[in-house]
Amino acid sequence: MLLVERPREIEEIKNTLGGTSSAIMAQIKILIGQGLIVHEGEMYKLSSLGEVIVNKMDPLLKTLNVYEENRDYWQNHNVNSIPSYLLNQIEDLGHCELVEPELDRMYDLPKRIETELFKSRYLMEVSSYFSPALPSLYIELIRKGINVSLIITDPVFERFRNEYFELLEEYLNKENANLFVCTCNIGLASSIVTDRFLALSFFYKNGIYHNHALMSVEKDSISWGESLFLHYRKNSRQITTSEL
Repeated sequence: MLLVERPREIEEIKNTLGGTSSAIMAQIKILIGQGLIVHEGEMYKLSSLGEVIVNKMDPLLKTLNVYEENRDYWQNHNVNSIPSYLLNQIEDLGHCELVEPELDRMYDLPKRIETELFKSRYLMEVSSYFSPALPSLYIELIRKGINVSLIITDPVFERFRNEYFELLEEYLNKENANLFVCTCNIGLASSIVTDRFLALSFFYKNGIYHNHALMSVEKDSISWGESLFLHYRKNSRQITTSEL
């Protein structure tokens, strides 16, 4: 992986990897014997076959890093709701931080996520659960000029309409607000993506929901989250004031 960037001398390899010359040379000899590294003058570089193999290794290692960093979360939650083509690109999530709500706001969005929302230019959210704190939050966001697009399930929409009619009416009358009801099973608890971050929340494998999320601020993760939103958008109908 180190030699992907450019050929290197043994001293540079040793200093970068932090090993002894004898230990590193032992591994280099194995790789040379397997035809993956070639030695030219003072430099060591990847062979043509080595370049092919390393390019295949990169997404695998990134995928393993995503999994290993939050192994307990991935092991205990149901991720079947992620489309297969996006699951195959899970390495795009990069570094993820597990964000949990504070004890005094267990049923609200974690403060870290809420703070970032108000710094964002847009919000694209897919959600299959309802929290009484969310309608007021959405209204605050659109009043600040943030573009908000929500995809929710039909039961969530009915509760929104029956219990928060005035807020829903204000929401639908705003030019920077869009609401969609998904006609397929969403499966995941929520996916929040903005120009600043991605936050994913899944149900436990037994169906229980706990208010925590995996949060990433990497550029590729945001693109990944937008693709997930568009996947559900294709299977949704837009809600207008005529349906109130």
